Amino acid sequence: MEKWGKIVEGERGKFVIDLRDPTQTRYEMVRELTLSSEPKENICRSYGYTRASGHLYQKAWQENKWKGLKDKARGPQRNYVRTEDVEQRVLSIRFKRPELDMYDLGDLLKKEGEVISARSVARILSKHGVTLKKTRKTASPN
Repeated sequence: MEKWGKIVEGERGKFVIDLRDPTQTRYEMVRELTLSSEPKENICRSYGYTRASGHLYQKAWQENKWKGLKDKARGPQRNYVRTEDVEQRVLSIRFKRPELDMYDLGDLLKKEGEVISARSVARILSKHGVTLKKTRKTASPN
């Protein structure tokens, strides 16, 4: 059998578990932990998990079924730099002084005590459709 599959044999026959799908792998591990008399540490190790992780997934299955076995979202849950207040401030400055570009707006906000990059200012402006249209400068006849 290849690395991606595990053969499980029972009274009614055998089937293959696709170990590339983490949710299915966790479900099969929890199912085997519940039904088997084999030591939990051996079962968890055969699926690539520790006994402690196996216990956590077993508890997650009991509480939330499939949702408990899925991967949890990682990373920040909200944007810490581009808060609603900062966005409103960027837009108000932009409408009062439309000649300022993203770098000037960023410098102005830094002077006010906000920690924000010019790129973040540009993202805010783009999100609200308030970007400057670049016009080509023509050479003046001398």
